[in-house]
Amino acid sequence: LVVTGSGVSQACLKQAGVQKADMVIAVTEVDEVNLIACMTAERIGKRDAVTIARVRDVSYSAEDTLSAKELGIDMLIGPEEAIAERVTNLLGFSGAGEMRELAGGRVLLLEMPLSADSPFVHETLADLSSILPTPSLVAGVYGANGLIIPSGTTQLRSDERVEILTTPENLAEFLILSGRPWHQVRHTLIIGCGTIGFHLAQRLERLRQYPTIIEIDPDRARYIATKLPNSIVLQGDGTDITLLREQLEERAEAVVVLIDGDHALLTGAYCKFLGAKKVIVRGENLAYTPIANKLEIDAMLSPRRAVAGSILRFIRQGRFDQVVMLGDHEGEIIELSVPANPKKHALIEQPLSDIQFPIGSLVGAIIRDGEVIVANGTTILNPNDTVLMVARTEAVAAVSKFFD
Repeated sequence: LVVTGSGVSQACLKQAGVQKADMVIAVTEVDEVNLIACMTAERIGKRDAVTIARVRDVSYSAEDTLSAKELGIDMLIGPEEAIAERVTNLLGFSGAGEMRELAGGRVLLLEMPLSADSPFVHETLADLSSILPTPSLVAGVYGANGLIIPSGTTQLRSDERVEILTTPENLAEFLILSGRPWHQVRHTLIIGCGTIGFHLAQRLERLRQYPTIIEIDPDRARYIATKLPNSIVLQGDGTDITLLREQLEERAEAVVVLIDGDHALLTGAYCKFLGAKKVIVRGENLAYTPIANKLEIDAMLSPRRAVAGSILRFIRQGRFDQVVMLGDHEGEIIELSVPANPKKHALIEQPLSDIQFPIGSLVGAIIRDGEVIVANGTTILNPNDTVLMVARTEAVAAVSKFFD
């Protein structure tokens, strides 16, 4: 149901059914509209309804500002800071792709783009079992057809990205197997310095990695220069070929393109052509991800999808210990526990190959008494095991019920 009107209007909220809603999510472009909409919903809606508001202005999280709880709002989402943190991690990772920690750092999730030089390419996962470091598992494959949960017969191709679960001691070997060169980034060029770029530059300054920033708006450039004393701020067009060439020839090793629109991908591709070791691009249309893979773009970031991911993690806090989004939110890795006495006794009595898990899911890794076990068909679950399940989004509810 779509209602045309203002989110701060009581009449519109009532027309949309706010009095029956279990959750109210306000994610307009204006912080104050989101806050007032949630506060109004809190007053006229269900007493136990959950309210979530997106806010871009960091001052709303300052110590001298009323907290979300004091405003009567359950959650304030500021994805720009989260994206800046993710970009910082990407720049700090010497390999191609991305690394994320799961289960308190005992398991690594590696997202690796595959090149034609990778030994993974053109092999089935069953054939790769003797090549992959132990313990490890290919948990997802992202290509032109989106995300798939693979099986032993899945064949990998160049320009795809694989999601691999492994342990920290296997990291160096996987960097070699990726077929992409390693890079230690020392200087970063940021193109476009809105909220995300500003947070990113602040983080880099704290790490004593002082970036160069290109900002097209003169007033914004002057403001940034006063707030980031250790960064170089250039007022200019970040898509200007001459300016880009000058910066990449002089010192920039990595480029983060944060301008709006689809031309951000083209700008990133040109920076890669000029020799940038790492290129990260902001893009809302993740359907372009296979093209980005082919152009060797290291990552595409979407603020809107970051908002959706934050909301999903908040909603599922009570059900899962950890949630990690895969692909274009087509899949998730969820951390849950095996019950001491599960309703489905087969869950702890049979090897995984004999258990009919929900379609579109697989057991990725198991934490048992502090030890990491990457699952295979002969693995048997024990009561109270911590399990990392890989599932397509539509299978998550069935997976949760399966572990009751």
